[in-house]
Amino acid sequence: MNVILDLRPGFKRRIWAHLLQNDLEQMAFAFAGVDGADPMVFTPKEVYFAPPDDFALQTSHGLELGDEARARIIKHAWDTETALVEFHSHPTDRQPAMFSGSDLAGFAEFVPHCRWRLRGRPYLALVVNPVGVDALVWTAHPRSPIALNAIRLVSGRRIVPSHRTIAAIRAEGPEHGPGAL
Repeated sequence: MNVILDLRPGFKRRIWAHLLQNDLEQMAFAFAGVDGADPMVFTPKEVYFAPPDDFALQTSHGLELGDEARARIIKHAWDTETALVEFHSHPTDRQPAMFSGSDLAGFAEFVPHCRWRLRGRPYLALVVNPVGVDALVWTAHPRSPIALNAIRLVSGRRIVPSHRTIAAIRAEGPEHGPGAL
């Protein structure tokens, strides 16, 4: 399955500026329409930039959204009939982008809950650092992510994720792979 994230003019610049504003991890959510089966295209309609008060934990190497913020964000996606696109940063990482082990542990808890609350809508997560981006998409089984093929900008330019996380998940084998998330 091919999955694309379309970003309107200015969205990428604004999101990346928020995520990489300092050495603390940051987070933003896009509320996106989803069209098509192959390719599946996420088209953000609006973006929410999480302020410091939304976090239970925010450091240069960790980030945890507080319960109230999490509930409010899911409710907004429900009310607007959109899918959630999560963006968060690893601002001090200078290697090609990849989700951390703690990111994956958080997804194992949050993604099934979120998809259940949103009646099975897909969930897209991206991690951004100064070098690039990586992404995972949950479209079917809540514990089996697939890769995002590209971020498509209005200019026609495409940003291809590093795919380091999905490669690592696949390399771990079935007992540690996508179903084990």
